[in-house]
Amino acid sequence: MLKIVMKTAVLLSLTVTMAFAYEAIRLNVSEGDVKERNAAFNEILEVDLEDAGFTPKDIHPGIEFWYGKFYGTKLLDNGKANPQFKDDYVANLDNLGFITISNEEAMLPLLLKEPKLGGFAPLNYLIYKKKSENKTYVGTLTPQAMLDITGVKDPEVRKSFTKMIDALSDATDEGMGGEVEYIEIDKLNDKTMMEFEIPFDRGNDILYAKFDFMDKFEKAFENEEYIIAGKRDFVEYWDDEDMEHDRFDAYWVYSLCHFTFSYTVFNVWQYPVLGVSAPCSMYMYLEKDSNTLKIGMPSVNNWITFGKITDPKKIKFIKAMDDKIREIMISLGAKEV
Repeated sequence: MLKIVMKTAVLLSLTVTMAFAYEAIRLNVSEGDVKERNAAFNEILEVDLEDAGFTPKDIHPGIEFWYGKFYGTKLLDNGKANPQFKDDYVANLDNLGFITISNEEAMLPLLLKEPKLGGFAPLNYLIYKKKSENKTYVGTLTPQAMLDITGVKDPEVRKSFTKMIDALSDATDEGMGGEVEYIEIDKLNDKTMMEFEIPFDRGNDILYAKFDFMDKFEKAFENEEYIIAGKRDFVEYWDDEDMEHDRFDAYWVYSLCHFTFSYTVFNVWQYPVLGVSAPCSMYMYLEKDSNTLKIGMPSVNNWITFGKITDPKKIKFIKAMDDKIREIMISLGAKEV
């Protein structure tokens, strides 16, 4: 009798453990020549994404080449010494590509209800291959992870967003073949977003005020060695397409990248899978007649959880990125909320 009870307890324990496993990242994993795999991926970008309702506007292929160019080359093209050259440069990747994609039409009703979803609009569509493996990985965060990170509760929004991402996953699987794998975690962080507010002087021309702020923002981040890897203006798109959006006077999203940070995490540490969160999407919106610009982005600290990183030095390095973003935003007059 005792043995039966113990066996039942073990089974229940396993069931509970399995039930609480959180699928954070979805990957299609296929084997084969890297050029062949890249060709299959390019076919998705050129044809299948549109069929799934998505538009790729900021395509960043071959990032591993640029890592080598920036950090692995002693001399610049002009023959002068490369000040960014690293004596300990390593090349661990055969392929790394970030593609920011979005479905502006599908996102309109979702953003009107849940503007924080801009943390994944555009979302990051990742491809990578390590030199140590004959496998190519393509994928994104799971829709559940994106919805939970941004704190979306509305059941209809969750249903529609999941359906949209499922269409992308279907296109990926059909185009790449391969097998589907999930990276599971115990749970998300307690704090998954960074959010700010900035007083916004609309002046006589809201467009002029918007562009003036954008200029200051971009310079502030570029001065700290960030790259503006993309910018998507949803209100501008909706206006051009005569799509009603009665909540916002402005809504746009930046794609931010810190090249040294990404080189370290993806290439040196060999965590390219964390590229599902890169570049980081930072949304900004101004509601009708409001004088407060609202800003948010998924915390970079989420990467610690997704990568199951335990090394104190690596954790400190990643947390410093959130601190730097916070510092820049405060310098622009923002307060964290």
